[in-house]
This record gives sequence, structure tokens and C-alpha cells, in this order.
Amino acid sequence: MHRPAGDLIEREDQLRTLRGLLSGAVAGSGRTVVLGGASGNGKSVLLDRVRQLAGEAGADVATAIAARAEQSLPLGVVGQLAEAAGLGRSDAPGPSVGGLLDAAMSTEWEPSAHGASCPQAPARMLHGLCMAFLRRAEQRPIVLCVDDVHHADAYSMQFLSYLSRRVRTTPLLMVLTELPQLSPVHPAQYVELLHGSMPIALPPLTRAGVARLAQRLPATVEPGLDGHLHAFTGGNPRLAAALVEDMTRRAEGPYPVARPAIGEAFIEAVRACLFRSPPPARPIAHALAVTGGPADAPVLARLLDLSEEMVNWGLLALRRVGLLTGDTFRDPRIRMSVLAGAPAQERVELHRRLAVLGHATGESPVVVARHLLGADGVEGAWVAPTLRDAASQALAEGRVKEAVSFLDSAGASEPDARRRAEATLALTRAEWQFNPADAARRLPELLAAVRHGQLVRRQAAALVPYLLWHGLIDDAVAVVNALTSAGPLDDESAAALGAPLLLLTYLFPGHAQRVDRPRRELAARGILPASGGPLPAAAALTALAARSTHAEVVAATEQVVRNTRLDHEALGPISVVMLASVLTDRLGDPGTNDYPPLHPGTGRRPPTAQALLSAMAAEGALRRGDLAATVGHAGRGLDLLPAAGWGIAVGGPLSNLVLAATAGERDDEATAHLAVAVPAAMFDTPFGLKYLHARGRHHLRTGCVRAALVDLQACGRLTAAWDIDQPELVPWRTELARAQLALGRPERCRELALEQLDRLPEHNARERGAALWALATASEPADRLPLLRQAVALLRSGADVSTGGHAAATAAGSHGVGGPHAARPRWPESAGAPDRRDATPRPRCGPADEQPPAADAAEPGPDVATMLEGLTEAERRVATLAADGHTNRAIAARLFVTVSTVEQHLTRVYRKLRVNSRGDLLLRLGREATRGRKRGQVSAA
Repeated sequence: MHRPAGDLIEREDQLRTLRGLLSGAVAGSGRTVVLGGASGNGKSVLLDRVRQLAGEAGADVATAIAARAEQSLPLGVVGQLAEAAGLGRSDAPGPSVGGLLDAAMSTEWEPSAHGASCPQAPARMLHGLCMAFLRRAEQRPIVLCVDDVHHADAYSMQFLSYLSRRVRTTPLLMVLTELPQLSPVHPAQYVELLHGSMPIALPPLTRAGVARLAQRLPATVEPGLDGHLHAFTGGNPRLAAALVEDMTRRAEGPYPVARPAIGEAFIEAVRACLFRSPPPARPIAHALAVTGGPADAPVLARLLDLSEEMVNWGLLALRRVGLLTGDTFRDPRIRMSVLAGAPAQERVELHRRLAVLGHATGESPVVVARHLLGADGVEGAWVAPTLRDAASQALAEGRVKEAVSFLDSAGASEPDARRRAEATLALTRAEWQFNPADAARRLPELLAAVRHGQLVRRQAAALVPYLLWHGLIDDAVAVVNALTSAGPLDDESAAALGAPLLLLTYLFPGHAQRVDRPRRELAARGILPASGGPLPAAAALTALAARSTHAEVVAATEQVVRNTRLDHEALGPISVVMLASVLTDRLGDPGTNDYPPLHPGTGRRPPTAQALLSAMAAEGALRRGDLAATVGHAGRGLDLLPAAGWGIAVGGPLSNLVLAATAGERDDEATAHLAVAVPAAMFDTPFGLKYLHARGRHHLRTGCVRAALVDLQACGRLTAAWDIDQPELVPWRTELARAQLALGRPERCRELALEQLDRLPEHNARERGAALWALATASEPADRLPLLRQAVALLRSGADVSTGGHAAATAAGSHGVGGPHAARPRWPESAGAPDRRDATPRPRCGPADEQPPAADAAEPGPDVATMLEGLTEAERRVATLAADGHTNRAIAARLFVTVSTVEQHLTRVYRKLRVNSRGDLLLRLGREATRGRKRGQVSAA
């Protein structure tokens, strides 16, 4: 039992009274005192202090502790007092107390029922015992201390009452401690004992008293902590001292203590307070803790089989202890402390009773389901439906983990195989929101349920998107064919199958012919998209596949985004819109007002939905040229959802990370992303196309030209085979042109670039600019500058402003030095990454990827030397490096000067040469600006 020593704060008045009573008793005027107060208010500690004072005053002390376990032992408390006072010895004066006690033990008596009176102890026996103690007091003053006198047996209470009436002229002081009792075990004796005694109340500590306790903390205390401690404990000395003890253990260094922190001492103090409280208090506290919220007296009475009067008394006792304020715990941590002290079997039984009672009284399914989880095997036809209803409500409110636990329990408690399969399907949907990898564990069971006809067609159709997500294309095809070969589809089943079938067609175009018959059947029936469901998403992709205009595609896909509800039913729509976002230029941008549903931080969304939206945001950021945002969004998506949970869609975020790292010249980072394991089935999807394109670009940058050639040619073969060879999907021709140029094949480079330009729509300025750039680098010097200027103009006019601006600066420099092996403008990072110019593929992949010799470059303009002569040597060095694409910080590091010095030199250079930007500087300086570069290098990644 936790009992802090010396906790007598704010007990000065009580001690003063006890000192006076003790002095009177020593002088021959005895009294009986009862120290009363709630459990933990310091009665036992104050009693110890009285014993110490008695010894200092020259009085003897005899102590007894009453206990529930000894209430059936006649005169058990008297025996403890007699032994402590030395009256049990055979040489003690007067009649033998031991004999009287032995006689009491041999007297025939029956334990009385709770609340009933017991037989009166023989008067001769009580008188003999009383006279023995009075004679003992005449020899030397004595203080009799009885702790927890409310637990004393009936005969001991009769003795104490008998003696209390005879101490007024005797040097004997009786000090008793008691807890207020609504229904004492021996009411008549209890009331009689208290009637002739002097009460001394021990109230809770005030805020000032708790502040004195807080002074024991080793660290400084923030203002207001005493108020927090007082509100947390209700001023209960035991609880407050235990809390301070826990906080002392956790205090570290000089940091001030600001908030209460509970630990083992506080939990033990709560347990002790409940154990020593009146009988109804502990079960009521446990019931409130298990309930988890406020419960009125009638509910608690039914739950615990108590009268409302007893419940109200127990609630009052808990308020006095300081655990409750009103009918609720003062703090959730107090509830957890009470719960920790409740026996496991008692908690299980309370959960069972609460579940049954909640169902009978029409409580919310979620509340009932929480108790069903805590109970042990509640039976009833209502259990599984209640758990399913609670799961639906939890999903609607975004509590996915809780919904999963409800559905898992519903499946375990469902005896019917069909209903169990339905519960497993619902559980798969819920788990997919949190981690699709967990949901994949249940797919074999669901496939078996489809084979055995335990899922209706509409439910079996809902399984297809999950199979596709994890690349189980053969199983998905088998399910679709099984559903359509089992007889004519009713309207509901046909509508349910439409979205999964279109999803299969567009996610796995190489397998579309395997479901051609079901697809034709649904087309013949005129299945139309339902507003807000997955069919509008598929319709958007259908428009793309039919090569509709860009405006129609964007409008259709935007409608999907606005109408799609991002919850556990949205696997199909989200996946399709992700794919559509790859094919359009406007999706995936969380920074615009047009797409509030796409903002990853909007609302309470489960991790999978947040991860998917982050991947779409990364797509939009990459298209804007914001590499830092691309890395941030894609990285967040993989943090929210491990790669194993992404299934075939892992190619989306990984590709964007590789592209961003490659454009930012962080080769090791790109290599690390490419080392992440991906499912083989991903390469049967457009996500695989995007991945191959990103990997090919990385190979091209790092000098593995032939490896890049393999990946990019694979892109071309797949897009042709799937009949989705659209330049918006992956610009493989532009990258393949660069690879051909790096292998010394300028003619093939020009062919690919021109073919890309022929296929690109006029609105796609960014990709047209990139293709023109590739064409320019493979063209003759006389034709190069006009092509570069067109490329720069397109890049500047596109949405990718940062790329266009940088490309403009790079264009003029490449005019003089790029030769046929310069490739395309690089993407800078928008958020402060190093702006390194050199993007030359490096020969890291062996002899097969050796670079061809460079062609001759154009000669500098005739006035370059004159312009450079007008600059100082320092200005010339800065101008040359700036024209070569180095940032101010990189120039400063290279020349060992400050960034400010570089800026000052550039300001003077711009003024002398009458230019306003790095692009103008390049146009004025021409080849002299880049004379330090190696011949034949590719100018950008």
C-alpha cells in the first residue's frame, strides 16, 4: 500500500486538536475521537503521528487494525489491543483477559446477515474486558488506536462503545479512523460507537496544499501546475503525493514541469483508494472505466444488480476520493488507471453485460460492438449484424482500424458460410484503406468463396479491383468469366461488373481480349456510368483511348475527381483517375482551387487514400517542374503506404521519384528508388510504361545508353501492342532520340523527334518543346538556332514556367557547344537543390555504352573577344561560369568567394554587356562562355 511518509499538509488544525486531547488524557480526562474522511485523505498517516506524539508525552500506545477478513472473528480487534497493551500476559493484574477472550471465542454465535443486528455480547464479559483496560490506564496513560474501525467485528464495536462511555475520568484516549458507510455491516453497533465519539474530519487538500506538495519536484514548476494537479486529483493527498512521486521520477534536467504525468505510484494509489473505499465504490468505478463514458445511476444499477440508492452512494464516495467529477472521471488517464487495476475476468464480464444491455436498450451499434470486442464469446443472432452495422458506421466516420476489428469479429462469430464470406469481403475493403498488403491475405479465401457460390455476383464483381491492384490478372479474368458464364446477368449484377471490367481493360490492356465476350455483352446492353462511381472514370479513359480532344478528356476526368467519394468503395475510381492523371496535364495539382478533393491533407482520410492522392500530387508537381514538391509528395505516399501495399500502382510514385532524382542529377538517389522491388505484373500496366520510361532516362543520364535503349524500345513495343501509343502517356520517342544521338545516330534521332512532333497535339507545349530540342541537337549548325528558339518559346509558354525559363537560359549556350549530341533542357529543382549543369551520360555500364566522338561545334561570334575584353578578369570568370549554367552558390564555391561577391560581379557584367538575364548573357557570349566544357558532352539529362 502506497503511504507517503510525513504527508500532513493542511492538517495543522487536526493536529492541534489531537495534541489538546492527548494532554487532557494524560492529565486524567480521556476521550474517544473518530478521524473521518475519504480513502486517501491521510487518516492512517495522522494516526501514526498521534502514536508518535503519545510516546513523546509519556503515554503507552496500543494499536489494532480492523479488516474485512476478520469481521467474523469475535473480539478480534480487542484481542489486538489487549496484546499490544500487555494484557494478554498471565501476570497482568485483575481477571485474566486471555481467559475472557478464550471464553468469547468458545461462545456459540452466528455471523449476522449484512445489515442485521447481532446478539448482544454478555455484559459480564464486556465489563471484565473494560475494567482490565481501565486498570491498565490507571498504571500509565495509554492511547488506544484502531484503524478502519468500520471493519471491526460486532463484539469489538460493542466493547469500544462500552469503554468509550467510561473514559472521561481515565487517562485513556481512544483514536479511531473510519470511512463513512451507507450500509455498515453491523449498523446498530456502528451507530452506537460513533454516537459517543468526537468527530474530526479530514477534508481534501486545497490548491495551496497541493502547491506545497508540488514543491517536492526536483525541477522548476511552470505557473499553473498546482491547479492542474489539484484538478487532476481532487485534492486527495494520497493521489496528489503519488502523482508528484511519478513526476519526480520522470523529471529530467533543467526543463520545467508543466503537466501531470502518471506512473506506477499513481496507479497503485488509485487501486489502494478503491480497495479501501466503501463496497459499492470499487465495482462502480470499474463499470465506469469499462463503459468509457458517463453512465447514469439506473444503468449502473441494472449493470451491477444494485439499488439506485447504493449506486448513488458509491458515486458520492468516488467523488469524495477525488476520482470523479460529476459522473465521469476527472481525466482519461484516471480511467485507464482504474481499468488497469480491475481484474481481467471482471472486465470481460462487464463488457458482456454492457453489450447485452446496450443491445436491449437500443444503444448505438458502435458502442455495443466495442463491448462485444471486450467480452468473451457473446452468443446471439444479433451479434454479427450489430458488428457489421458498427463497421459501416466506423468506415463512414473514417475510423478504419476500428472497422477492421469489428468486421474481423463479425466473421468469427458468423456460423453461416455465405454471411462469413460477405464479412470477409467487407473486411478486405476496410483493410485496403489502411494497408492493401494486409487485405491481400484474404483474397485466396474470397476466391474460394466465389468458386463455391458463397458470394452473389454483385459481391464477386467487387473483388475484381482488389485482384487487379495486386496484379492477380489471371484470377481477375477467371472471376469475370465465371460471373458471365453462369447465366444471364441481371441489371444489378451487370452494372456492378461494368466498372471492374473497364478497369481491367485499361489497367491490363494486353489482357483485354480475354474478357472480350463479357465486355461486348455489357456494351450491347448499354451499361451507362453512374454518377460519382467508377464508371465515369472509365468513361474518361475511354475518351482518351478514342483520341478525343484534350478539353473533353480533362472535363470528363475533372468530373470524376469532383464526384468521386474517397472512401473504402473508391478503389476503382482512384486507381483509374491516377492513370488518367498520367495522360492529362491538369490532374494531381493539390495547390489549385479547381481540385479541393485532391488535396492530400483534406479531411480525415485513411492512409491508402492519402497515399494515392499524394502520388497524384507528385504527378502534378513533376509536370510543373517542381522537383522538390515531386519528391515530397511521392515520398509521403510511400511513407504512408509501404511499397508492398502499392501493388501494380507502385510504378507511379517510384517513377516520379526516379524522374525527379534524375533531373536533379542525384544519381545515387535514383538508383536507390530503382532498387525497390516491384511486382512483375506492373509491367503489364501503364504504370509499368511510366516506370520503364523513368528507368530509361536514368540509364541515359548515367551513361548506360544501351540499357536505356532497351527500356525505351520496350515502351514503344508495349504502347503499340496495347494500342495506346499516345505521346502524352510517356514521351519515349524523345528519350529514345536522345539515346540514338548518344550512340552516334543523328539521322535516327531526327526521325524519332519528327515522329514525336507529328503525334503531339498543339496544346502540349512542354513535350513539343522537348522534342524540338532533341531535333535541334541532331540538326546541322545552321538549322540549330532557329529550332532551339522555337523550343524555348514553347517551353516558356507551357505550364512548366520554371523549366521554360531555365531552358531559355540553356538554349543559347547549347547553340554554340551542343553539337549533335546535346539532348534536352534539364529540369531544375524549385526548392533549392544544387543546379549542376553537367548532365552528360557517364560511361558506367561497361564498354558497350561507350560514347561516340563529338561533331564540330559552331564558331563564336566576331564580337565576343571585344565584349570579354571590357570585363575584369574576375568578372570574366563569373560571366563564363554563369553562362555555363552554374548557380551563384556554385560559382562562389568554385572561385572561393562569397555569394554576395558573385552577385556584385554579375550586376556589373549585366550593365557592361547590356543584358538582363543569363539567357541574354549566353546569346551575347556564345561559345567563349562555355569554352571550358568538354567536346561531345550531352548538355542536359
